[in-house]
Amino acid sequence: MSYTINDIASVASVKVNQLDLVSNNIANATTPGYKTEHMMASIGDNVSDPTNNEVPQISASVYVDFSQGVIEKTGNTLDVALQGEGFFEVETPMGPGYTRAGNFTINKAGTLIDKLGHPVMGESGRITINGDDIQIAQNGAIKVDGVEVATLKVVAFENPNQLKRAANGLFVNSGQASLKKMDEKNVQSGYLEMSNASVMKEMVQMIDIQRSFELYQKAILTVSDQDRLSVSRVGKLA
Repeated sequence: MSYTINDIASVASVKVNQLDLVSNNIANATTPGYKTEHMMASIGDNVSDPTNNEVPQISASVYVDFSQGVIEKTGNTLDVALQGEGFFEVETPMGPGYTRAGNFTINKAGTLIDKLGHPVMGESGRITINGDDIQIAQNGAIKVDGVEVATLKVVAFENPNQLKRAANGLFVNSGQASLKKMDEKNVQSGYLEMSNASVMKEMVQMIDIQRSFELYQKAILTVSDQDRLSVSRVGKLA
């Protein structure tokens, strides 16, 4: 089976996309609630007869790793982390958004918001906090000056891999992720879930990608040399 420069370039382009993902994972290694993205590549089934000299196609897909990030203590009551499955729901101009980043604050109107200014949703809508003594229980119930004012809305999905990544670490449900009932919430006030990115693993992957590029470059040079040699021989025969 012979490979052309286009074949090698096609495989290299997959590595370019993979490098983008790795770079983004490293850039968000300290972003609360960030979930890493990875690429899964496979050889296509376009070749029906392995003896016909066809080159198999490479297909690649991106998936999100929803595994738990490290939970760190901050001591800030409005920092909340989820232990186990689930997402906080926020209100965005495009509809409901879902996040694991629980670094919330209160705006001038007394509305609980996320780091982007999106209202954080409670089970009965937006959450308004007017008071000094704020306590958030494990079930998400929020008490202000001893009075329960709201409960954080935490949702889970049957197929979280069907969630679509939006900007700034949010996820949206296009309708295929399917909401499911949560048996119980495990909200930790005074803590933040950090990114699940491992800088060490991502750097190792980046080095592997760079080495692959070096091999592809050598392969392209080899094919180019063979093409020049073939043309030269044809010219001599003529």
